[in-house]
Amino acid sequence: MDTALSASGWRELALWLVRRRRLFRVSGESMTPTLPAGAVVMIDPRAYRLRRPCEGELVVANHPRQVELRIVKRVAAVIESDRGDVRLLLSSDNATAGADSRAFGSVAAVQVLGKVTSRLR
Repeated sequence: MDTALSASGWRELALWLVRRRRLFRVSGESMTPTLPAGAVVMIDPRAYRLRRPCEGELVVANHPRQVELRIVKRVAAVIESDRGDVRLLLSSDNATAGADSRAFGSVAAVQVLGKVTSRLR
């Protein structure tokens, strides 16, 4: 598994200034070593308007059971039903910390808020 995530450069910061990127602060240790607690990442909220998430990508999504909670996870699998619904299995990089699809099941692709594009700190 590739745990590298590029640092935000001028392009990412410019996209944030024109509201094409959003900031998200990681809480908890479930994504270490890729994203330790307190890390700030940029997300692209438009990344999945024309395509679905791919395995291995980092995403920010609404937690399927806790309405106010946003989570950052890695897409472990993409499942498409016969009806065309897309669901995702989301995983933690640190399986011993935090919950992922092993605990809360699959997540509808429409629950994804954006793709993690880079890390600020």
